[in-house]
Amino acid sequence: MGVVVGAILIVWWAFIPPVYQFNPLNAAQTANLVLFFISSGCLVVMSHLYRDVLVRLRQRDRERDLLLQELQHRGRNTYAVVESIVRNTLVNDRASADAIAGRVRAVSSANDLVNQSNTKNVQLHSLLTLEFAPNADTRLRMSGPNVALSADAARKLGLVFHELTTNAMKHGALANPGGRIAASWQAKGRKVHLTWQEHDGPAVVPPLREGFGTIIVTQSIKSLSGDISFAFNPEGLRCEMAFDCH
Repeated sequence: MGVVVGAILIVWWAFIPPVYQFNPLNAAQTANLVLFFISSGCLVVMSHLYRDVLVRLRQRDRERDLLLQELQHRGRNTYAVVESIVRNTLVNDRASADAIAGRVRAVSSANDLVNQSNTKNVQLHSLLTLEFAPNADTRLRMSGPNVALSADAARKLGLVFHELTTNAMKHGALANPGGRIAASWQAKGRKVHLTWQEHDGPAVVPPLREGFGTIIVTQSIKSLSGDISFAFNPEGLRCEMAFDCH
């Protein structure tokens, strides 16, 4: 309030003729100064309130960030506990334990990407790259527009890409040192059409039965209002899928 009083004195002294002296004010000049005092006071009060709001918002942001970090930490611990339970339960079935633990880690990693995003959306190319790290530049070729995936879609597609990558490492293109995966996609509104094509791997032989990994992939895509098809071509597996990114 002292600033407002000082401003009024300066206006009275420097801007009301005769200037540079304090002369008696007429009714109109007095009214103008009163209005100036009221408007200046309102500005000071509003500035003070605005500052208080900003301080509270920043404090809440800090508290929210701390809470989010704690939740992320607990989430990672939960996934680690689940993985430990799986491995200890299936101690005599290492292959099954590794498969389940890999799926748990895939969901956990996708969840980390979601938590790291301010919008809680994940870019499709980031999710694909996750499964190929640190060899994404040599083993994965991507082409397509930027597509933001919702948290739910990211978690489910993370599991889908994990299953496809694991299969490629065991039986497909990634089983050969020079093999690679080409992933291309187009987006129209909420719908995304993605092609997964394997190159330079061993000759592909159609499976005799549908494996559990294939069931996971199919059900995950269907849960995103989509569909998927597999072509077991000798030169490499080709997978066509369509899904809702939100």
